[in-house]
Amino acid sequence: MFLNDLTVRRMIGSRNTWQLEQPLMWMCEKHSIVVPAGFVFDFASIPSLLTNILPKEGRAYDRASCLHDWCYTVQELSRRQADALFLKAMLEDGVNKMTARLMYRAVRLFGGKAWRNVSDEQKAKMRSFKGGK
Repeated sequence: MFLNDLTVRRMIGSRNTWQLEQPLMWMCEKHSIVVPAGFVFDFASIPSLLTNILPKEGRAYDRASCLHDWCYTVQELSRRQADALFLKAMLEDGVNKMTARLMYRAVRLFGGKAWRNVSDEQKAKMRSFKGGK
């Protein structure tokens, strides 16, 4: 479960880039994850064609999307584990089961490219990132 609210600010000059103002903390029986303040992410990666049905941000899946982006960036969990955590976080945040499962299936089907595009240098940099403004 999340231990705090999501506090973000829109990055100036970007359309869909946000920065955490406060750390986002997640804890469950298997994992304890802190997404540091300063982490930059884009909320849910939803194709423009579908954003009328599933907006990129401003929904119950916002915290889960941030957590998932962090997991994909640092890759301390496997991709399968990161996607399963995304589903668990969405359901615990009250996302309707059909929406949560649809988004989970989408990341399972289409998230491979994003996972592979993170370089070892990016992973190392993010793993040592302590946040800050």
